[in-house]
Amino acid sequence: MASRLDGIPVFELITVAVPAAKYNLVVRAIKRLGEPLYIPLTGLRGLELIIDHDTWVVVDRDLNEIPVLAWTDFEVEDRSSIHEPVSCSLKLYHAHAQIILSQVQEFMGRELENRIAEIKTADEAEKIIPIKKD
Repeated sequence: MASRLDGIPVFELITVAVPAAKYNLVVRAIKRLGEPLYIPLTGLRGLELIIDHDTWVVVDRDLNEIPVLAWTDFEVEDRSSIHEPVSCSLKLYHAHAQIILSQVQEFMGRELENRIAEIKTADEAEKIIPIKKD
């Protein structure tokens, strides 16, 4: 995914810290659901979040999947424990990308939690042994 961003001009580059809970949720989701993860951003017309282990990108599907914003360059090597935030680069490709940033983060969290819960429920259902009727 990161290679798709090469050569695309960045409107603004910001160093941010992703909260540990958010980063750990993404790592857990990738381990349980596989990658890349595609999350349509309901309510944000034509936008979709694509997540893999090194890049989280919001693209506009209606405009040939041009990126709108992306989290890249996660600095996990310096992280000494899982409760610490993870520094990364936030690349804004559109002048108004910051307007949707909090919505994207909230939707990503809810959607990943829901998908993990569905997998967990399905796994638990498979472990139930039916009672044999005589």
